[in-house]
Amino acid sequence: MKITYNWLKEFVEFKHSPSELSKLLTMAGLETNVIESIDDDHVIEVDLTPNRSDCHSVIGIAREVSALTGGRFKYPDTNPPSIPPLIKGGRGDLEGDIDSLISVTVEDPQLCPRYTARIIRGVKVKPSPSWLEKKIIAVGLRPINNIVDATNYILWEMGQPIHAFDYEHIKGKKIIVRNAYKNESLATLDEKKHSLSEDSLVIADSERAVALAGVMGGENSGVTQATRDILLESAYFNPINIRRTSRRHGIFTDSSYRFERGIDNERVVAALDRAANLIAELSEGKVVKGRIDCYLKKISYPQIDLRISRTNKILGISLSREQILNVLNRLMFTTKVIDDDNIRVNVPSFRKDIEREIDLIEEVARLHGYEKILKTIPSSKVSVSVSTKSQVFEKEARNILTSLGLTEVINYSFIDEKYFDAINIHQDDPLRKTIKLRNPLSQNWSVMRTTLLPGIINTAVFNINRGIYDVGIFEVGKVFIPNERLPVENMMIGCAATEKVEKKIWSKGDRDFYYLKGLVESLLGRLNIHGVKFFPVNLSYIHPQKGACVRINSEDIGCLGELSPAAAEGFDLKEKLYVFELSLDKIISKVVVERKYAHLPKYPSIYRDIAVVLNNNIKSDDVYRSIRDTDNSILKEIILFDYYEGKQIPDGKKSLAYSLVYRADDRTLTDDDVNPIHEKITKSLNDKLGAILR
Repeated sequence: MKITYNWLKEFVEFKHSPSELSKLLTMAGLETNVIESIDDDHVIEVDLTPNRSDCHSVIGIAREVSALTGGRFKYPDTNPPSIPPLIKGGRGDLEGDIDSLISVTVEDPQLCPRYTARIIRGVKVKPSPSWLEKKIIAVGLRPINNIVDATNYILWEMGQPIHAFDYEHIKGKKIIVRNAYKNESLATLDEKKHSLSEDSLVIADSERAVALAGVMGGENSGVTQATRDILLESAYFNPINIRRTSRRHGIFTDSSYRFERGIDNERVVAALDRAANLIAELSEGKVVKGRIDCYLKKISYPQIDLRISRTNKILGISLSREQILNVLNRLMFTTKVIDDDNIRVNVPSFRKDIEREIDLIEEVARLHGYEKILKTIPSSKVSVSVSTKSQVFEKEARNILTSLGLTEVINYSFIDEKYFDAINIHQDDPLRKTIKLRNPLSQNWSVMRTTLLPGIINTAVFNINRGIYDVGIFEVGKVFIPNERLPVENMMIGCAATEKVEKKIWSKGDRDFYYLKGLVESLLGRLNIHGVKFFPVNLSYIHPQKGACVRINSEDIGCLGELSPAAAEGFDLKEKLYVFELSLDKIISKVVVERKYAHLPKYPSIYRDIAVVLNNNIKSDDVYRSIRDTDNSILKEIILFDYYEGKQIPDGKKSLAYSLVYRADDRTLTDDDVNPIHEKITKSLNDKLGAILR
């Protein structure tokens, strides 16, 4: 927000230099800099926070200066300085009634609570006088002509956007404030054509839209050199609707900037009258008598009770009631003393940011001076917080995955629905039942995620596309499942790893399905979880021959595998990518907290190897369980150390070789102890699985 020093002095009396004024405003919470001097004047730039919509004008800053310096403040006159005043009934007003020239209809008062209009006839469009051009240039705008410059002047001075229509181009001499129709379009003043959404508010005549309300006027009704009569608009539009319209169409103007932050609806008419008289003087036009003021929905402002004791307690100071009243009155708040401790405060229409008692306390602190509040260390009790079981094991899971060589990433909790197509998830899949955001930051983040996979796959692809082919990442985060009221939030663990490894020091090759399976087994094993099994999985985004479902005690906790070709193509991925997604909530529920320890063995072990030939469709886990379930107490370990398919093995067969470790806790074993058990295992494998010793 830029203003000039002399322009500010037109509305408030003060004796501070530009640099002194800058420091004063900065200390009061309005970051200010003097950036340049022009023609014995200084340009002052004020960096405003979004809540201070009242300061987006010269008179807004002037009110602040008045409160800080005690200088007398005055609102702008109907006519600007150096412009001769209009004489009502003389050359300023035309005989006649505006109601006979134009009608205004507001269809939705929620979106447009107030709409006012005036007409100026017989105008001459020409360059602006030098005093106006200098002010327009000083605030960073480009002079265009006397009509446009006058509306910009009022916008900057009073914070009220004003729009001028060419009256002759208003069809049917009607103004209708309505939502855009389906498939309606509008070419705006920047010569761009926009397809309008039905949620967008437009200003229309009897045939078509002539402006995007609060954002930009239409090319079909703009002021040109041929314009002779002007319809002037000054209105108050719903800030949320203007913000959405501006973002939806990608149009960001000084007008939309102010409307979406909230303007002073009680100064709408004053700005209209000032603009009408200024345009009449600059263009030799005449203002038609009367104005239209459709104020269909009155806007009320808070009435807040401020406690003096509460104010002093929050700020750590001791202000009297009179001191607090003085601060509030300087800020143009209307006050009434209720009792010794309570003041009733009526918030003025220009302060949209004041809603609660704490807001008033902040104003007292700001005007009293932050530097006058003593620096004290707050007293507090230090208590030891105890982590929940979920928090403990969530942290432990992160530490385990990090120790396994993975890097943690954090993605947004919302995604684009297009990722469901990219990852090849079927249309009827429950993962597509999402919670849609009412006001998303962009289309890329429009729904709450129901799976972590799109985020981590996208992160992996982002790195691969930049030449980083060795990617091993994981994420611990929530997914959101729709429910009747609040969504169900499930904590998940996701992982993505590329096939290629940048540095092969001790490893035998690149990553594969078994590397991913090993990660899952290591994670669950170090969490002391037993009974883990892997079964075939049928998921559209997992390779049909290189995937598995993970189960713990008959409960599915997730899946793992290579990304299917269709899913890889959806992300334009040329490299192989291995992923898993597990339910952390289910994993934590299976954790065995108690750990059992045993003494180191006192007696030596006996090792026996066994190699069997069996059908290809028999899983190694089936062999493992058959050996393990043999009735004995001396078999301690079963280790798979070889897998073979080739010329020495019949087609459709495979060879698996296991190392079996036998050991007793109370004696040294002999062959007589081991041989019967070993033979029993061999017979069991043959009977149950048709395995033949190799």
